[in-house]
Amino acid sequence: MRCIRASGATATASATPVAALLALPVVATQTVAPGDHALATDVARRGGAPIEIALAVAGAFEGTTQHAIQENREAEAPAATRVTLVRDGFLDDAVRGDRWEIAMERAAAGGWRVVEVKRAWRCRRGAQQDRFGITPCP
Repeated sequence: MRCIRASGATATASATPVAALLALPVVATQTVAPGDHALATDVARRGGAPIEIALAVAGAFEGTTQHAIQENREAEAPAATRVTLVRDGFLDDAVRGDRWEIAMERAAAGGWRVVEVKRAWRCRRGAQQDRFGITPCP
């Protein structure tokens, strides 16, 4: 498994910050409506790679850490993929970070099509500090 940091450098999953973020449980996710990730659809139509599409779904990043993990259904010429973005260190006094799960399928023309987007948050205080969920942060 490879993770891509916001700077574009790669790290293995054994790196402590990545492993710690990925180990946090996800107790609930919220489905994101297709209209809320229209920019990603445009990136996909232009032939964007799954990581580029996922970053377009999540939008601008203002925090300290961003990791992207891509899991392909098949190793060679995958028909489907899932990208998980885990972001931490937001410049926000309530929300510490978020987690995105973007499922994509190969379109007939060979590019990617976003099938489903789910999102969860991690709070700075309250009961949701050690997990990702959908309860509003206090």
